[in-house]
Amino acid sequence: MKIAVFGWYGHDNAGDERIKFCLSHFLRRLGGIEAIDFFDLHEQGIKGATNQFDHYDLVIIGGGGLILSHHNYHDFILGIDTTIITIGVSVETELIGNPKNFALSLLKKSKVFLVRDRGSYEKLYKFDVDKKVNISSDLTFLLPYEPLHIQNKNEIGVNLFAKPRNSLMLKKAPFTFRVLNKIGFKNYPRVLCFSKITKKLKSSYELLPIPLYCVPQSQNLPEYQMNDINFMKKYFQNVPHYFNDQDIDKCQLFISMRLHGLIFSVQKGIIPLTFNTYPKQINFMTDIGLEKGIISVNKMEEMDKRAEYFIKSQSEYSEKILSLNKKYSEIIQEDMINSLNLV
Repeated sequence: MKIAVFGWYGHDNAGDERIKFCLSHFLRRLGGIEAIDFFDLHEQGIKGATNQFDHYDLVIIGGGGLILSHHNYHDFILGIDTTIITIGVSVETELIGNPKNFALSLLKKSKVFLVRDRGSYEKLYKFDVDKKVNISSDLTFLLPYEPLHIQNKNEIGVNLFAKPRNSLMLKKAPFTFRVLNKIGFKNYPRVLCFSKITKKLKSSYELLPIPLYCVPQSQNLPEYQMNDINFMKKYFQNVPHYFNDQDIDKCQLFISMRLHGLIFSVQKGIIPLTFNTYPKQINFMTDIGLEKGIISVNKMEEMDKRAEYFIKSQSEYSEKILSLNKKYSEIIQEDMINSLNLV
């Protein structure tokens, strides 16, 4: 069997590259796989309908937060003649315009449709006339990181990225911001500032910056386009130049703005915290019963109190998330095998 997989691959994003690793290893262990080729969905999707992938036996769309882009991917999906399964994805925007059309094309063409959180399921529900959509879990649970024996530490991992204060404004006026940045206005659109909360946390804890999006970049990009490394240099003197999962091992808590920072933390049995910046982080924390670990960006000053609470309650929450780790791993492995049996 030859398989083509489409996601957000090849961008030095720790979450997507871990998905690739876990999915590839899981499929190869099943046997009977001649080739597994990974492609960037955006790069291929914007080209429209093609027969380039008709010689594959199976096309996998996933995983990741793929139902997000306002580009036209639906012509590409509708033009594929090979059997399609959609697995481990989430919906990261309102289903209007091209995101809706993309979702509808996936619903029409997919033999199987697995989302990784309840929030995505609820967004798709009214469009799912054939009742294909089911809730599963993230594809990295196919081969989760090994859980750790947590020791008393005073170190907190931190992952921050450049989140525009008004993402809607950025979508509506990208040309304007490109012009402003070219003529020297490097701070537009403005991004969230974490100076006060990092300073506050540093007064009580050792903070370890952990980048997850590490794609090579020039140094003169505007803030809203920076990778995690360049952005966190605003707040930390020494930021690693690549993601290393063993950095999470050193921490008692992991404050991560990226979903896979939260997922990796859970897999290792470390309590995750986050901000309410994107649906996928909120959905994941809600699904695992850690709503108290979601901090509003309008109330960042609460983060240190919340960190103190979770450190004191560590044994209770660590045991809970380790049981979820086992549960999610069993769910996605069973769902994957069942999905492949339907092909």
